[in-house]
Amino acid sequence: MREFSRYNESHMNKSVVTGILVKNEEGKLLLVKKSGGIGPYADTYLTPGGGVNDGEPIDEAAQRELFEETGVKVRNLKRAFFDDDVTPNWKGDEKHFIMLFYTGDYVSGDLKPTEGDDDNLEVIQWFSVDEIKNLKLSPPLEKFLRLTGYVG
Repeated sequence: MREFSRYNESHMNKSVVTGILVKNEEGKLLLVKKSGGIGPYADTYLTPGGGVNDGEPIDEAAQRELFEETGVKVRNLKRAFFDDDVTPNWKGDEKHFIMLFYTGDYVSGDLKPTEGDDDNLEVIQWFSVDEIKNLKLSPPLEKFLRLTGYVG
C-alpha cells in the first residue's frame, strides 16, 4: 500500500489517460513501447493510448489516442479496468496518472502512427500471449493482463 503522504502533495498534477487492449482475429494483442527515456514507463510495453483532453468524452479519447499511436480502429469497445500510479512524466516530474483501460476488437489499421502521434513509439506490434510473458510490461498493464487472465 502506498503512503498517504504521497497523495497529499498539493503540487502534484493529475492526468487522466486511456489505453485499449486490442485483440485481433488470431488472438494476438497490440502493444506499444516508447523509446528510452520518453514519458512514463519508458522501455516497457503498454497498451496504446494517452491523455484525455478537457471536455473530451473518455471513450472518444481512447479511440482517438489508439488511432493516433497505431492507425488502428476497433469495435466492441468495452470499459474494463482502472488503475492509478504516481510516476515521472516525460519531463521527469512526478505525476499522478489515473488510467482507464478498455478492451476492443481489431477492425482495421496498418500499425503506424498517424499525424496526431507525439509519443515516439519504438515498437507497435501484435504479440501472442506466450510472447507477452517474456516482455517487460508497465506495472499497470501487467495488473490489467492478470485481471483479464492473459498472464498468470
